[in-house]
Amino acid sequence: MRNTLLFFCSLITVSYLYALYQRRRKDIPVFVKKTLSGNWNARTIPPFGIFLSEKEKDNQLLIEHEKIHWRQYQNMGLLKYYLQYNREIKKYGYDKMPMEKEARRDENEYAQENYTEAVRLGLSDTVFNPNFRK
Repeated sequence: MRNTLLFFCSLITVSYLYALYQRRRKDIPVFVKKTLSGNWNARTIPPFGIFLSEKEKDNQLLIEHEKIHWRQYQNMGLLKYYLQYNREIKKYGYDKMPMEKEARRDENEYAQENYTEAVRLGLSDTVFNPNFRK
């Protein structure tokens, strides 16, 4: 029992220190994957980094969108970032939530308000994906 408790305390400490380190980093860790689950084009997953699908690795507008999420995490901290994101998605839905709208600042007016549909129909400046979020 004591070894298990010690292990979990160590794990929590290391995780906390890692999150603090990532929060202060100037360079953002970016990982390119062949595909991402859920038909996503990119995801920011603090404290690990930004994950891009291989076909979007050179998409600077999409990368900038994800960098905004990384800065949100750096400003809020790990726990507050996830709590705020979950609160907003439940209250407003993905397309209308303030954290996502902030990250869409470089999008056209229609896509800023209707991002999922704009991405699926090719009306987004950032990316086209007919299967986005399906």
